[in-house]
Amino acid sequence: MIMISGVMVFALAHWLTQQPKLPFGVKASPEGWVKIQSTELPNWHHLDGAVLLGLQRDPSLTAPVNVLMLRGSTRWISAPEQKQQHLDAHRRMNALLEGWDPDKGLHLQLVLLHETIDSAIISAIGWSGLTPLFWLLTLLALMAMVAGSMALLTGITWVNVAFALLAWSQAGQLIFIGTETQLNVFAPDWFLLLDAYWRPVLDLVGASAVVQIAALLPAPLPKAKWYGSAAGLLAIGLCLGMNTLSTAFNWWTMQLACMLLIALAVGLMTASYRLRPHPFTLVTRRFLVLAVLTWALLSVAVWGGITRPDMQFNLTNYGGMAWQVFAAMTVLLLPYLSHSRPILQEFSLLAASSTVAASLDVLFVAAFSLGQFTSMTLALFCSLGLYLIIRRWLMTHMPGRDTLTMERLFQRLYRIAREVARRPDTLDGSVMSLMREMFDPLAVTLVPGEVAHASLRGNGSVLLVPLPTWQGRVSVDKQVLILTHAHKGQRLFTAEDARLAERVMDQLHRALSFDHAVEQGRSEERLRIAQDLHDDIGARLLTLMYQAPNAEIEEYIRHTIQDLKTLTRGLAAQSHSLSAAASEWKRDLSHRLSAAHCELDWQMSADVDVTLTMVQWSGLTRIIRELVSNAISHAKAGRVQVLVKLENDQLTLSVQDNGASSQPSKWSHGLGLGGIRKRAKQLGGTVQWLEVAPHGIRCEVLIESFSGSANPANPTHHASH
Repeated sequence: MIMISGVMVFALAHWLTQQPKLPFGVKASPEGWVKIQSTELPNWHHLDGAVLLGLQRDPSLTAPVNVLMLRGSTRWISAPEQKQQHLDAHRRMNALLEGWDPDKGLHLQLVLLHETIDSAIISAIGWSGLTPLFWLLTLLALMAMVAGSMALLTGITWVNVAFALLAWSQAGQLIFIGTETQLNVFAPDWFLLLDAYWRPVLDLVGASAVVQIAALLPAPLPKAKWYGSAAGLLAIGLCLGMNTLSTAFNWWTMQLACMLLIALAVGLMTASYRLRPHPFTLVTRRFLVLAVLTWALLSVAVWGGITRPDMQFNLTNYGGMAWQVFAAMTVLLLPYLSHSRPILQEFSLLAASSTVAASLDVLFVAAFSLGQFTSMTLALFCSLGLYLIIRRWLMTHMPGRDTLTMERLFQRLYRIAREVARRPDTLDGSVMSLMREMFDPLAVTLVPGEVAHASLRGNGSVLLVPLPTWQGRVSVDKQVLILTHAHKGQRLFTAEDARLAERVMDQLHRALSFDHAVEQGRSEERLRIAQDLHDDIGARLLTLMYQAPNAEIEEYIRHTIQDLKTLTRGLAAQSHSLSAAASEWKRDLSHRLSAAHCELDWQMSADVDVTLTMVQWSGLTRIIRELVSNAISHAKAGRVQVLVKLENDQLTLSVQDNGASSQPSKWSHGLGLGGIRKRAKQLGGTVQWLEVAPHGIRCEVLIESFSGSANPANPTHHASH
């Protein structure tokens, strides 16, 4: 479909390049004259501002040029006599161009007011003559055509068909408008007749499609097909009877019919919201109200007439164009507004606001005869005010703002279970945040109490949700969440909401209970391993120590037994606070360093005494032991300084010796140093070795978010070490 639409646009552009054009620009003056501006030839600069009365081929064949001809379409000409004058003027111009050749051009005389007659060559527009406005309008039309086609490809339903008709009708309007901007005073007769018939038809088709959409979304209304059928029959009847209606009432009949259909759509959306409140219905209804009001204002301004012809020209040409662009942008943006992320929603709002600003600018100029600067300033202020008013409401009530999909809901429950398993005190806040994200209530309150299941109170104004309990929190009294008025008070809670909350709390309870059971199993397994190590490996090492052939081997085995005791105590412990782990590390290091005749300088500080997970305790224990072993065996140090510091959730571990090692950048990282790097990375930290003066090495391990290192990103990888 994209390819077909692109070919159609290219064919239209190619046809336009073969059409005639004036070698200069023209504009309407306040007095009703057509004045020359922006001449292309340097020797024609003297004609800037000259009044163009007409073009002639010879004295017997002349075509007048008037302000009425500058209007590209009769769609926004309400007076029947002016429509006829518009068509007659273009017919005379087409007769003047009879025999015109795009390759050779045509010499015509310019009939000027108070000027001598000048000769001009009427050449083809060419590709370079197609203005950026034409390409912008056709690009927007192409997007609308593709959007309508994509709706049908997703499935042939009444809603998709209605949206496709709406999108295609707007695309047709933009194609007509874009073509009219290029033809100027040389529009062919057949194109004018086609435009005069099909543009009202497209308006009626689009308006009837809006009624169909309003009756079916977000849920079908009772007798929805009747509303859609009535709107369609009205549109078909008016389309067929356009040529038989009295010309005096033809234009107003079409305008009022479109307004009536849009008003019917607004009424259907109001009824739909009362039956089933949905924020998307409110957003769509506001756009429709804005559309029908601007349509009515534009219609009244055109019908009332303006004394200044240049203002009437701006109103009929650019006013109608701005409204159609606004309508097309609304058609394209509304689906995204209901499902997109905040960034795209902001873009959509800004795009709609810019369209409103352009529309208001044209209307202010046309209806109130304001200057260009004044009208633009006023239009910008009005659109900015409208944007600020709607934005806050829209961003907090759109269902696509932060609506939880099932995948995201599962992820949230998983993260809550992981966090609560580590910090049980976070359960209340996490569940309250989840309820806010799910239902967006006016208030969420946690009170002591007990309810068996999630239930409604006050005819749906209040939802009671029991807070889940599990074995890890048996000492806490039972509590209940009280949610009042869903979606910031725009709707009541329903039985489906209560069932959803019940299922979510049940799944969270299962996740918490599963985590508790898994952790209990891990603790029991660690205790068994520690017991086996102590009873089996420890006893064997003790036997070897007594049978050691010399004192050196005996001392080595004694140190090994001490390390084994440290490891088994850590495995057997249910939990490790940082202060307790630091005391254990200090005792272990003091014993090992004293045996090696090495002095220990220990420093430890923490702004909060956190509980270490097994991953944290094991990783830090092995890093410290490996670093101290290197200082004893490789550096032959006489003094080791160890610093453990936790501040603002940042852990710093520093081990410095005064040994003989140097140039750490040239070290070969084997199992020892490589293991230190791996364990630091597992905890989400970094490690570096620095040379200190006058001699010695300092190793620094830095973990920026120590609480986040409690849950490693890759548990299987960590377990392998």
